Amino acid sequence: MRIVYPTRIAIAVALASTSFLAGAQEPRPLHEEERIEEIIITGAFSGTRAETMLPITVLSGEELREKVTNSLGDTLKNELGVHNASFGAGVGQPILRGQTGNRVAVLQNSISITDASSLSPDHANATEPLLADRLEIVRGPSTLLYGSGAIGGVINVIDNRIPEKLTDETNFQIEQNYNSVSREDKTVLRFDGSIGNFGVHLDYFTRENENVKIDGFAIDEDAVERLEELTHSFMDDDHEEDHDDHEEDHDDHEEDHDDHEEEVPNTNGFIGNSNGEAEGGTAGFSFVGDQGFFGFSYNTFESGYGLPPGTHSHAGHEDHDDHGGEEVEFVRLALDQTRYDFKGEYRFQNSWIQSIRGSVGISEYEHSEIEFFEDGGAEVGTLFKNDGINSRFTLTRTPTGNWSGVYGVQMAESEFSATGEEAFIAASDISNVGLFGVERYQIDDFTGELGFRVESAKVSPARCGYDDNVTSVSASGLYDINDRSNIMLSLSSSERAPSVEELFSNVSLDTCNAYADDEKFVLHAATGLFETGNPNLETEQSTNIEMSYRLNSGGVTGEFNAYRNEVDNYIYLDITGEEHEESPIASYTQRDVIFTGLEAEVNFTLASNDRYNAEMGFFGDMVSAELNTGGNLPRIPTSKIGTELRFFGNNWSTHLHVTRFNRQSDVSRLELETDGYTLVSLYADYHLSVGTDSEVKMFLRGDNLLNEQIRNHTSFLKNYSPEFGRGVTLGLRFEY
Repeated sequence: MRIVYPTRIAIAVALASTSFLAGAQEPRPLHEEERIEEIIITGAFSGTRAETMLPITVLSGEELREKVTNSLGDTLKNELGVHNASFGAGVGQPILRGQTGNRVAVLQNSISITDASSLSPDHANATEPLLADRLEIVRGPSTLLYGSGAIGGVINVIDNRIPEKLTDETNFQIEQNYNSVSREDKTVLRFDGSIGNFGVHLDYFTRENENVKIDGFAIDEDAVERLEELTHSFMDDDHEEDHDDHEEDHDDHEEDHDDHEEEVPNTNGFIGNSNGEAEGGTAGFSFVGDQGFFGFSYNTFESGYGLPPGTHSHAGHEDHDDHGGEEVEFVRLALDQTRYDFKGEYRFQNSWIQSIRGSVGISEYEHSEIEFFEDGGAEVGTLFKNDGINSRFTLTRTPTGNWSGVYGVQMAESEFSATGEEAFIAASDISNVGLFGVERYQIDDFTGELGFRVESAKVSPARCGYDDNVTSVSASGLYDINDRSNIMLSLSSSERAPSVEELFSNVSLDTCNAYADDEKFVLHAATGLFETGNPNLETEQSTNIEMSYRLNSGGVTGEFNAYRNEVDNYIYLDITGEEHEESPIASYTQRDVIFTGLEAEVNFTLASNDRYNAEMGFFGDMVSAELNTGGNLPRIPTSKIGTELRFFGNNWSTHLHVTRFNRQSDVSRLELETDGYTLVSLYADYHLSVGTDSEVKMFLRGDNLLNEQIRNHTSFLKNYSPEFGRGVTLGLRFEY
């Protein structure tokens, strides 16, 4: 992958020089604009956040720019009900209410992103939050509108790649920033304009970083040793008749572990192989008329990042004869996606149809896991490909009386393949077709919604296959207590079909069952497990009940959510108690699980005058996930509680953010407890007007100011790769 970087010094000098032109120009009151509530896009009906039937969070405008980082999970980790599933510095997948991967739908403008992020924790999402106009986070089941992959929630990355409206004025932005924790340089450019009835959008970003700084050693050697002892103790208990043999194997494994510790360097003050780079851009065009629009966009996205030392096991791999049998020194991932989007809407007049809207996304995706050897050579160990088409069409009917409705169809087709040393999933054709509808009833202070979805799910590797239908229904009601508060109650029954890795990992295409011979197993190096699928898995059945209270009384706003989600036949990866070539064997199995949780936030206005405003907010969330047979699911996020103090004027703002992530002691049988930590960040910006049509914004952000060594309980790598240490970001943005 080749990434070309512009001359950053010239850009920074050009931006800085414009600030001298500010003179006596009156600054624009930018922060007043932030307080205007926007229309929610991720839902069946348009409306503000207070009017929706969904527990939703929206990041947009200056708030998004303040919080955005290089991954969705890291950007959203402080939001209500959201946590980050990191895998070293290059990966950050969002967790919603304890669920992630193939249970959280990551969308680009309301249609799915075709990548391989749900197949493995070391695979990054193929989307760039830097280029987003807004992020909408729906917590809880959203299967009615977005398919069975949304049983845990939805992250909708919304941008203007296909303009739906014509701009009154041409807008150009260029931003340059630097982050001290990894010496990251980042450049973002954007252009939005219109020519007659044609809208134009162009954007581009590029970034590169060196190894990430931390406080202390990267590998927690004591935790690694204790976890190995726990694993072998569990296997010994399951095989008491072979206890002596296991003791001998355990001693041999400890010797191998000592040798491994000598081979894998434990870096001090930084995370090895955590440098990375990324580049991407979009060109979009649309024709906008009085009754609708139609447009097209072309997007490319490339990313390269490394996996920390000691985290990518190679047990079971064949010897590398081309490199003299040498061990792999480190592994890097190179991701490449090309995407074509089409989107349009037509608004009818004097018809029972109010509007028809459609989106089609065509993606060509691949990523290579490149192994680098001590002799300086390199080769692609595994190549993943996933090419597909995702489409979504909705019809909004003209309201009749108190009723209104939205109906639609969603289709997805993809061809997945993996070749190389980690090809533990057979090449498969995957297809989903869903029909859905939502009806809304409004009268006085009450709004109710009823919805359904029927979906066909097919996974077909060679002569084996999975073919089933899933159904979801929901009912919800919203009652306005007064003009400042409302209460919501929702009930839903959602089904999820098993995914390709759950069905066909290490499955023989001759027998359509797991290999009878362990020697044919292929190791999943990212997890260090021999994972076996089960083609006979049943669909998951989720029954969710949720109650919410919202308050907006001028100087005080708040939200409270309580939910209980009972999932029958929940699919998860369970350690069997057996091992092969010193690595555990794990099988996808099903148990009943209950998720329960609380979420709350409240914000107060402390002061408001002509010179400044002051606000304070408090927030917190907690979730538990318990198996009906006893015990907890692994890698469930801990509870968090935090506060934020905000001061802002017409052309400046300062925010102090403190979040306490508590100790996680509710662990699964093969997990260690994780210590808590306090995350402190500080943000400040200043705006300077340049003439009447442009401005310069200077901003500074400090992250992890206490320089805590953070071990993220949701990460597979918590014992090998802590989160970022103390870092300061300096940035400059010019907007015309």
